[in-house]
Amino acid sequence: MKNEAWQAYGRHWKPVASRSQYVRQPLIETLDHFGYPRELQMVPVVESSYDPYVISSVGATGLWQLMPETASDLDVNQNKYFDGRRDIRASTRAAAKYLTRQYRRFGNWEMALAAYHLGPTAVQRRLDRHPWKPADGLRTMPLPPITKTYIRQIIGLIALQKDGLISFPKPFATETIKVQTPIDINALQEKAELPEHQIFRLNPKLRLNQYVDGKPETLSLRISKSRLQKVKQSLASTSNNHMQVTVASGENLDDISKRYNTSIQQVRASNPDIEVPLKAGQKLRLPVKLIKRFEAEGNPMLKPVSRQKLVADNSGPRI
Repeated sequence: MKNEAWQAYGRHWKPVASRSQYVRQPLIETLDHFGYPRELQMVPVVESSYDPYVISSVGATGLWQLMPETASDLDVNQNKYFDGRRDIRASTRAAAKYLTRQYRRFGNWEMALAAYHLGPTAVQRRLDRHPWKPADGLRTMPLPPITKTYIRQIIGLIALQKDGLISFPKPFATETIKVQTPIDINALQEKAELPEHQIFRLNPKLRLNQYVDGKPETLSLRISKSRLQKVKQSLASTSNNHMQVTVASGENLDDISKRYNTSIQQVRASNPDIEVPLKAGQKLRLPVKLIKRFEAEGNPMLKPVSRQKLVADNSGPRI
């Protein structure tokens, strides 16, 4: 099992470990708070390679690859502002609760993991036909090969960590702050001189970049402690009257004014230093009232499904 896990993940551990730094602090805190075993932190390695933005070919997303229906059943909320499946605390609590429920049902973690991957009803049907207990060995489990591989890899990763052959780096220290809306997160990141997309990496639950319609009135954001004062200073000196919009390829001032049903004069007045011709990716400022009437910009780390990185289909039915 260790060799299998090493071949699949150990040789490519660096990117997994790097991504984990953004999300492992709330994940471990949640497991510890509710008394779930820390070994469960290896499940997201196999599920998502610790990338909360991954979406599978069957529509599961987040570190724990929750399907929309299952998320709703586990009280993980989704709306136009947030996706709880990418909320590290909410999804970790839900997934660990689900796994623990399956452990109590089947009496061992091997079948609990099988139920997470294949679904508890399918697992029960197979056990009814071919009873199994851990002493029988993993190879004799009455499960599809892909599910047995899934279980072996997770158990193998746990063993590799215990043997010191793989380890997670210390997660980034963060503090949660509340910010008032309207807010343009990209503009805040630029003003606070944060690394690109840092707020979105620390807060993958966000669906939007711009929160402009007054709902919610405040956002809870995890911010790196090393940048916290800079962010607070930037918030204190930032006007909420204007938001950034991004110029699309081929757009000119006339296109921007038509997109937001305003005038070229208004665009120029809000951007006195504007240079033309416009360039793709260029940032312009517009009054919030214009953006409220149209579509606010989304989280830049969310890509259309057709272009989104897919989880290598190591998946059976997702929970």
